[in-house]
Amino acid sequence: MDMEDVCIMRKKRISVLLTLSFILAFFLLSAGSLNVKAATSGDYSLKVGGSNTDNLNIDNGNYFITGNAGQSVDLKLLVINSASNTRRFKFSVTTAFTDDNGALSYNKLKVSDPSLKIQTRGLASPKDAVFSVPGNKTATLTFSMKVPEQKFNGILMGGVTVAPYKEKAKGTVSNNGTLIKNKFSYSIPIQIRQSGNETVQPSYSIRTVKPGLTNTADGRKQGVQANIHNSTNSYAGTLSAHAVVTKKSDKSFKIVKDGSADIAPTTNYNMAIPWGKKTLQAGNYHLKVTYKTRGGLKSWVLNKDFTITNNDAAKYNKLAGVKPNYLWLYILLGILALAIILGLGIYLGKKNNKGNNNSDNSSRKRRR
Repeated sequence: MDMEDVCIMRKKRISVLLTLSFILAFFLLSAGSLNVKAATSGDYSLKVGGSNTDNLNIDNGNYFITGNAGQSVDLKLLVINSASNTRRFKFSVTTAFTDDNGALSYNKLKVSDPSLKIQTRGLASPKDAVFSVPGNKTATLTFSMKVPEQKFNGILMGGVTVAPYKEKAKGTVSNNGTLIKNKFSYSIPIQIRQSGNETVQPSYSIRTVKPGLTNTADGRKQGVQANIHNSTNSYAGTLSAHAVVTKKSDKSFKIVKDGSADIAPTTNYNMAIPWGKKTLQAGNYHLKVTYKTRGGLKSWVLNKDFTITNNDAAKYNKLAGVKPNYLWLYILLGILALAIILGLGIYLGKKNNKGNNNSDNSSRKRRR
């Protein structure tokens, strides 16, 4: 075997080893995921009944009450049963609050907030009732709301909520075989203003920021929960919400979340800020939240420093299913393996070349 043949064999061996190395690296770095969603319908609806009076305005499909202290105002509610069978429903008047999705909600019989002095539910008569509606028929309910006797500024908010009574939740099965049960309730907002009282402006603040799990389209992920508080009897409508988290020791770190919020009077809610693909890391951080009304005529900027500890970071990363990132290690091992393979190829090539040279020299000596 001459030198040219040896070089060709050595190049082929190295080429094969390189190809095998890249195939191995490809399989080490491959992964995938799947998401499932589902939805159904409740077969009934609500509508405001009656007409406008000196103390009631229903033009926007809500109940807007203005009255003197202690005055009662009658309200009418239409419940439309779209199903073919007679159904029973439960009627409740509740106090408005903002849920952790930033939406106005009316599904609590008692709302807790340090600034809440008057529960709207306590002004209703009756507060609760159970009634029947024949199939494909509409029932009209009448209830009253009392303007508080104690003086207050701003507005009070609540809602009338109707839900099927003692019906089994409808179930659907997702693609992965999970049974999802759905219960439906619908609400119509109620606002109460006392005649002659003053309008008050919202007073928003960030009470706390804590690490935790946040709901995302990909499941529950690591992030922080910022508790936002409105301490006054005020409602500014649907607001845009822009949240930015920065880290004091890392100028390149930034988490941004955009969304919207309907912040009820005297309420607090947890704004979830997911960390995305980043893992929670211990350190000192700053949160800036900007709320704006539609059209941007009014805005509020809130600021809060907070700290994430090593224990909290490890806890919520683990609960979110975050696995340590070994990509750097895979890359290092791949480079090391490639270097070893190349070194071995060069060594074997030189050894074969040396052996062939020795053979050629021996043959020449014998010929002499």
